[in-house]
Amino acid sequence: MPRHVLIPIDGFEYSVAALEYCFVSFPDTSLTALYVVDSSHDRSVSVGESEPPAERATARGERVLDRTTDLADDRNREIGTELRTGTPHTEVLLAASEEDVDHVVMGCHGESPIRRPFLGHVSEAVVRRSPVSTTIVPEPPSAIRERDLPGRVLVPVDGSEQAEAAVAYAIEAFPDASHTLLNVLDLPFDRSRVETTGGYLDKIRTAHERSAAEILESATAVAEDRGGDVETATAYGSPGAEIVDVADANGYDQIVMGSHGQSLAARLLTGSVAERVARDSPRTVTLIRGEHDAGR
Repeated sequence: MPRHVLIPIDGFEYSVAALEYCFVSFPDTSLTALYVVDSSHDRSVSVGESEPPAERATARGERVLDRTTDLADDRNREIGTELRTGTPHTEVLLAASEEDVDHVVMGCHGESPIRRPFLGHVSEAVVRRSPVSTTIVPEPPSAIRERDLPGRVLVPVDGSEQAEAAVAYAIEAFPDASHTLLNVLDLPFDRSRVETTGGYLDKIRTAHERSAAEILESATAVAEDRGGDVETATAYGSPGAEIVDVADANGYDQIVMGSHGQSLAARLLTGSVAERVARDSPRTVTLIRGEHDAGR
């Protein structure tokens, strides 16, 4: 369970949805809403406007933070607020680097008119570079309010430390949820060819299935060590696409997964699978970074 969650806000609906997610998901966690003033992108300039853009942008940020406090009061929650000036994604990452912040929750888009299949510029940068675990909320506030969170949680696993840290996080943060561990088998050929060709292709498939069983067994042990009761599932295909498809087709409420998998290069950057899931998923996605995020 996170101890201190940072919530970047801009007053638009997806950042409000991030607030709603935190109110429901983290009832005992310290929350801080961050508004970053970026006066160079002030779009509210009008003819004859006498107030300097920086002051106008600051005033808007203060109003957004006041509304955030009011929303928290309506939910009987306390929330800290912070106003910074600078480049939004840079300031969010700097705030996330501070010692007491251990999780970031943010909407998938801000005021940008660009929508799926892209994350917003700020959320994209945070997903890739955040030093702590990150949750991306791609739904409007009304959908979050209607969803019975934490609900059904899908946890993709691939045998990596990050994936097992995600299992631990999912069990500890959401003990009342229903958890399913998913391993996606990415075969180097079309699965249907096994039935017609057999032979060495069947041996390759069998080896992948054996590996999947071992991965799921290890991840299940992690869950059981933390008192979790989980289901397991497998799917075939490209991992990023299959994770999103399984979550959507089976009505999962959120996805929790490692920020990168087994590759060495991915230890420096968020893995391509995690990025694709965060970008494409219609449900909330949490990316876990490192064993410490799971409370080990």
